[in-house]
Order: sequence, then C-alpha cells, then structure tokens
Amino acid sequence: MGTKIKRAVSLYFSPLDTTRRVVHSVAQGLDAPESLELDRTSFDSRWQGVELGEGDVAVIGMPVYYGRVPKILVEFFRYIQAKDIPAVVVVAYGNRDYEDALLELYNESRKHGFNPVAAGAFVGQHSFTDKLGTGRPNAEDLADAYMLGQKALEILEKADSPAGFELKVKGNFPYTPGSDLPIAPVTDKEKCVGCMQCQKNCPVLAINPLDPGDVDGWRCLDCGKCIAECKAGAKSLAQPALREKIAIMEAMFTAPKQSELFY
Repeated sequence: MGTKIKRAVSLYFSPLDTTRRVVHSVAQGLDAPESLELDRTSFDSRWQGVELGEGDVAVIGMPVYYGRVPKILVEFFRYIQAKDIPAVVVVAYGNRDYEDALLELYNESRKHGFNPVAAGAFVGQHSFTDKLGTGRPNAEDLADAYMLGQKALEILEKADSPAGFELKVKGNFPYTPGSDLPIAPVTDKEKCVGCMQCQKNCPVLAINPLDPGDVDGWRCLDCGKCIAECKAGAKSLAQPALREKIAIMEAMFTAPKQSELFY
C-alpha cells in the first residue's frame, strides 16, 4: 500500500545557508502537502523540542568540517522525538572530500529514531575560501537534490513500512579523527567596530560577549559564520599554518566534483 507522506520536515544546521538550500530542494522533491522547518543553526534553536509522527518524512542535513559532521550532534537531535520516521540524510562539503561525514550522519539519525531511505553528498562553496566550490550549490546541484527527494518518494510509495531499510552510503568506521586543534578566526581590532554581530550569530557561542576578538578555539567549528557576518571585514583565517593548508587545498581540489546520491 505504501507510506503516505503528509509533511516534509526540514531539519538542518546551516551557518552559511548552503546546507539549507540543499535540504529545501530535497524536501520539495518529496511533494508533501505540508512542511515543517527545523533550523538548528542558532544556539537557542537546538533547545526547542518537537515530536514527529506518522506521515512525517525528515530531510536531515549538515555541512562537513574536516571530513566529519559538526560536533553538535547530541544537542542537534536531543529534543527531537522520532520513532521510525523515514528520512533522507544529506551533507554539503567544500569540493575537497566528505570522507566519513555522510556515514556518521546516517548512523546518528538511526540512533535517534529515523530510518534513512536515501542519502546524498553535495558540493557547496568552502567555508575557508571562495576558490573551492565557487557558486555551489548551483542549479544542477539543486536539481540533483530535488531528484533525490523524488527517489525517496518513489521508495516510500512502494514500501509498506519505512522500518528495516539498510541503506549503504560511503564512509568508514572508525571515523576519520577530524580536527583536534584549537583553530578559530582571528580579529583585526583596528577594523572591528564592536557591533557584536559575530558573537550574536555564532552557532556555538565561541565568541566572548565582552570581547568579540576573544574566540574560544576549542568550541569554534570553523564554520565561517562570524566571517560572513562581519561587515567591517575584521574576522579572517590569518594563522600562517592554516593559510598554507588553504593554499594547498586551492591547488589540489579546484576540479568541480559532482553530487553523489544513494538510494
């Protein structure tokens, strides 16, 4: 008889709006009569609860940092009540590699009551540089995301129950270690005007509310949100070792990569 979709639930963390755009395109492909937006980007939003039920299908999306999903998974899922909710899981990465991030998001979503029936990895502009994934996701990427939603819809229309799916996605376990260094954007205090937009919009509250130039490198995700929010151009990734790494990536990973879909 198939699974009837009543509502597409967009559940995502998207500091630079890339993941949100991909998630929305997937959700549109599900062709659901209703929708629910669960943007978990801001710190406060991740403490808001919601209960999902029959007829809901979730599109769960996160960006990739250092081959892993952001270190906020516990709070990302904590107040989402879900049991056997079908899902599509997606990651967005900066044209280098997504390594184990998609597998990690797939595994964690299953632990929290979701049953992924489809998945995808999509290219977005890199948070460190505009020379990698420039202008991505583009129209072709979003068309791929829409098609992934349609594929998930086809799968669910043929399935009596979303339970029991064993989707295979790319990745390895144990996961790649990711970054364990206290790296964070630095602040040019001559340019800083003290508007505090960086601090107000930091997804993990890594910036001191009394001094926007004081950034906790252990808490920082290197998501690039503070750099994007700084109209004065006072925030940057200026550390010599990191600039060298960015230059190497710019030399090695300029060739455009394509979306990878799993269903």
